[in-house]
Amino acid sequence: MDAATTANMLQTMQDQAGIPSHPLIFQILMVFTWIPHILFVNISLGAALVGLYAFTKRQDPNWQLLSEAMTKVAKVGVSLLVVLGVAPLLFTQTIYDPSWYASNVLSAAWVIGFIFTLTIGYLAWFTFYLKNHGAQAPGWIFWLGVFGLAMFLLDGFIMHVLAYQGLHPEKWLSWYTPGGHVDMSGTAIHAFELPRWGFFMAMSLTIFGAFLIAYGDYFKVRADRAPAYLDFARALGAKIAITGALLQVVLLLWWLIDVPAQVHVWTHPMTWLLAAYLFVLLAAFWLARSNNAGQGYRLLAMSIGMAALVSIFREVLRMAYLHPFNYDILNYKVLWDIPSFALFLFTIVVVGGLMGGFIITLVYKAGRVQGPYEADATVTKLGNGSLASTAIWVVVFIGTGIWIWLRNNG
Repeated sequence: MDAATTANMLQTMQDQAGIPSHPLIFQILMVFTWIPHILFVNISLGAALVGLYAFTKRQDPNWQLLSEAMTKVAKVGVSLLVVLGVAPLLFTQTIYDPSWYASNVLSAAWVIGFIFTLTIGYLAWFTFYLKNHGAQAPGWIFWLGVFGLAMFLLDGFIMHVLAYQGLHPEKWLSWYTPGGHVDMSGTAIHAFELPRWGFFMAMSLTIFGAFLIAYGDYFKVRADRAPAYLDFARALGAKIAITGALLQVVLLLWWLIDVPAQVHVWTHPMTWLLAAYLFVLLAAFWLARSNNAGQGYRLLAMSIGMAALVSIFREVLRMAYLHPFNYDILNYKVLWDIPSFALFLFTIVVVGGLMGGFIITLVYKAGRVQGPYEADATVTKLGNGSLASTAIWVVVFIGTGIWIWLRNNG
């Protein structure tokens, strides 16, 4: 299709009911809620890979402890990445609904398969976790773990395909009617970009490496974690992070070369900011490779900053891909709904902030204590605030519903 026809198609496919607040708000929330999601994706994949490799060397006590610890990290991380992936997905399908839904329909069988492969993969990994205890753990469970990791990688690839196909609306019709015949099977993968997918896989090594260095610093206050083991974890984390950051630089260059010329990604300042930051991050890991004790939190924070830049760059790239078709989210039809928007902000800022702060603080402090943990005043206040804000939310939500019903039926 030509650009004008494609532009008309995109406008027609938008939700004619519009959205309840300014689209820029949804775009900002989409970008910044994607950051914690991708962080747990990266940590989970890195932990699963290292957990499996360490399992093959489990006769060494350090590798055995690391395998058990990282197996648990991956188990928890997968559950969190699923939960944290809901918000950015909802914001995406709100302002980019033509792209997201068209891509989902074109590869519908893979979308449905995603649920099954994720479930089966997690069950396989959970079984590996249950059996991975001690140097004498049965060797056959290794292949369960490999299968689980393979399913996680497949699911990441499916998400990549769905996102990438949405960037090419000019090809949707030809994909849907190949050779002039309608294909409603949804079994085809129509497009993918290997350097883009590889970049995010390499990012898993960078983020996980930083996480492993911070892991060594986090547990240094625990008497049941030998200093030699924590030094071992930090050194390994530095090697993994350096490898990941170097691969990211190479794959980013390949990715930029692969982007169509009309997207004009080379001239955007965000491209060069991300590239420069990757070099800075690589240098920071390189300088800390021999003595990184006490630097874990700093390096992890820098890695999170890199994830934030990647999230922004990803959105800049999407806007650039859709710009030739005059698709601008700022032109999305807006029908303001103040009550629902206010409730939404209260939910995400107050309830989400207090509840998230409570959980993060509790987990952080409890993990640094050997044996039972007794909550301090800060944790107690956050817990009480979480309960109070949730109770207020329930009252407001139900009360608003009753008020609207009475107004319309009174």
